[in-house]
Amino acid sequence: MESLQEQYKDSSNLNTRINIHEKYSENKEDWHLWLFDQLTIPPTSRILEIGCGDGTFWLKNSERIDGSWNITLADQSAGMVEAAKKNLAALPDIKYCQLDIEEIPFEKHRFDIIIANHMLYHVPDRRKALKEVRRVLHPEGTFYCSTIGLDHMKEFGELLKRFDPDLDYPSARKHALNFGIENGRNQLQAQFNEITYNGFPGGLNITDENAIAEYLLSSASELNKILVNDTLSSFIEFLASEKESNGGAIKITKSTGLFASRN
Repeated sequence: MESLQEQYKDSSNLNTRINIHEKYSENKEDWHLWLFDQLTIPPTSRILEIGCGDGTFWLKNSERIDGSWNITLADQSAGMVEAAKKNLAALPDIKYCQLDIEEIPFEKHRFDIIIANHMLYHVPDRRKALKEVRRVLHPEGTFYCSTIGLDHMKEFGELLKRFDPDLDYPSARKHALNFGIENGRNQLQAQFNEITYNGFPGGLNITDENAIAEYLLSSASELNKILVNDTLSSFIEFLASEKESNGGAIKITKSTGLFASRN
């Protein structure tokens, strides 16, 4: 399995995965705009986003940012931090840092809002990480974290299996088993008393078989060693046949949403 450091050394793999959601989502509301709408952030709030990636969330919502907010964007990947700085260069008041969520280098109760989107399932010791989040969160603050469910993108695995029974795409389910829609509340309850969840509706309706191949190759390094040359061509032909037999599109389930946790 490819290491997280390699997978997220820069934003190229992440952008490939973001693009397929933006282009083929049945829900035409942009995920990042929907996500922003779920947040309640009072004026003068001190905000920390952990796992900020390339800053796309803030870039898409740049006109909605309250000038009184104090925003710090952090990621474990130095490459992602640099990408965020570049993408958000027009927003000079944002601070940046590289950190590990298991050892957050800030004092107790420093932040009013902490955000961690689609990243807790990567964390080896989530109990320690959530304890750290609680430590640096103000007693009246809110922790927002998005994640996926067990059925998220399940059809990708089914397609691979039909093409070759020895292939699989377990990463989405593996992530959900670590920290997902179905078990996230139980893990958050160790640190928070009030937890709510809102789901983002809609799946994907993909009309380009190449987009599926690109997505899979961007997210599973083992497939990069198998789906090459003639095998890759055969796989794309298989996807094209699947698409045509399903009326010109391949439907993919999405299961994703946001937890809001408070005390």
